[in-house]
Amino acid sequence: MRTALKASRKSSTFRPDLMALEGRTLLSTLIVDDDAGHKGAQYTSIQDAVNHANPGDTVEVAPGTYTEQVTIPVGKDGLTLVSEKKLKATIKAPAAMTGSHAIVEVDADNVRVDGFTIAGPSQGIDSGVLINNGAGAAVTVTKNHITDIRDNPLSVRQSGFGVFVQTGSAQILGNAIDQYQKGGIFVYGATSSAVIADNDVNGVGPTSVIAQNGITISTGATADVHDNVVAGNLYTPQTFGSTGILLFSPGLVKVHDNTVKKNDFGIYADHVTGGFITGNSVSDSTFDGIDLADGTTGTLVDNNTSRKNGLDGIFVDSTSTNNTISNNDLKQNQSYDAEDQSVGSGTAGTANTWTNNRGKTSYPPGLVRKNGGNDT
Repeated sequence: MRTALKASRKSSTFRPDLMALEGRTLLSTLIVDDDAGHKGAQYTSIQDAVNHANPGDTVEVAPGTYTEQVTIPVGKDGLTLVSEKKLKATIKAPAAMTGSHAIVEVDADNVRVDGFTIAGPSQGIDSGVLINNGAGAAVTVTKNHITDIRDNPLSVRQSGFGVFVQTGSAQILGNAIDQYQKGGIFVYGATSSAVIADNDVNGVGPTSVIAQNGITISTGATADVHDNVVAGNLYTPQTFGSTGILLFSPGLVKVHDNTVKKNDFGIYADHVTGGFITGNSVSDSTFDGIDLADGTTGTLVDNNTSRKNGLDGIFVDSTSTNNTISNNDLKQNQSYDAEDQSVGSGTAGTANTWTNNRGKTSYPPGLVRKNGGNDT
């Protein structure tokens, strides 16, 4: 057998069966270095590299500070923009912002932005990362530090978001987002959707300048928000409230397994229909831990912990009906562990169903009991 094989190898007819390469696109890695000192660096500007990249290519950025706005336009689908060393390449906002007033704007599909420090401040800045990719394949924003997306100094202007999904689909995963002006993550509109997971989102702490929101899902947007830590959104005049997670007239939203602490309101559901708020740990809010407000209906609030809040552990206003509030652990809240102002044929004369909630105080009586269930 070995002799036969050796003989066949000598024959000109022995060759591997190779696929034809004609028509295939070979992907490239384009290397950027701000001082051209990196071996193999072809560009000193990130935008220049993006302009020369083909769809599916990788733009790898060496450590340094790159003061520029970067746009990944339509047609650059599948592009990866990555820091060679995690957080060592900084994309810095210029003093004068142009266009969308974003530091990084993504208009293509299936783009990945990975491992950068993306930093302001800059007067008139609107977002650290703007996603505007229509309804295409999701843009992934992962493992970045997005910081100081604000005017200098911090102002009352109602903009300045770490990540803003204006239209399209996004996965926002494992980022640290802090020192923003209006919000950490903002997903807006019925054509927008996002998975928001494993991020650490921190406001500026107590401020009299602007009411901030950590994560906002608004105006028909859909989202799965889970395993984030959201803290430090506190407006000291208390004429308005900052929130950790704000759901404002969204589409279907799942909010689960987040840690939300030291905000004015922990999780605030405003005009929400359906979806669920489950498994979250909410604590140390100035006001309520979890709120259902302004006609919120059909929402499941289950298996959350809401403790040490300045007013209620869970608060339901008079317009919010047909919600199910169950299996929550509510303790050490200063007003009530549970309060429901609605009126109807539900639990304790409310218009909602309360079951197996643990706590000591409620209004009306009967929404909680010390060992679970409901008082009757």
